Amino acid sequence: MNNFSKKIVTGFAFAASFAAMNAMAATQGSLGADSTGTTDITLEIADRVQITSVEDITLGAWSGSGNLTGSTDFCVYRSGGDDYQLTLTADTGAFQVDSATTSDSIAFSAKVDDDLDASDGESMTYNTATSTPLTGSSSFTCGGSDNAQLEVTFAEAALQAASTANDYQATVTILVEPI
Repeated sequence: MNNFSKKIVTGFAFAASFAAMNAMAATQGSLGADSTGTTDITLEIADRVQITSVEDITLGAWSGSGNLTGSTDFCVYRSGGDDYQLTLTADTGAFQVDSATTSDSIAFSAKVDDDLDASDGESMTYNTATSTPLTGSSSFTCGGSDNAQLEVTFAEAALQAASTANDYQATVTILVEPI
């Protein structure tokens, strides 16, 4: 490498190091009895959502007539108390409970709401997010009180059509996402 090339490389290295120093602080100090530099501090808080207080829905034995309905209340924290969407899925691949010992299954419907009365809430479609935004709480604990509900209903006709007297079960996943 000749002397001219070394000077160019040295010049680029000096310029790059000076540019890097400028990237570390918004302003640089000057030489003197004292010197002050400033730096900008930036951060981002990503949207956060958390579901807590979900409990099992244990319906017990069906009486032999009428619909069978059960629910679980829960808390949805949303950063800033903003809106979220909710999606339901089940390990059975549909809104149904499966027999513990046979291939029999019983369908159910599901509703959700951002209050403690899902009976007037949104009817859910399997693996599809709510079409209406739901409002979360700005408190991690929802102020000590739940703020949402999932309700499941087994229609009388579906229960009567069950061919096997047995225990039926499904695990429903409640996915909440910020919007």
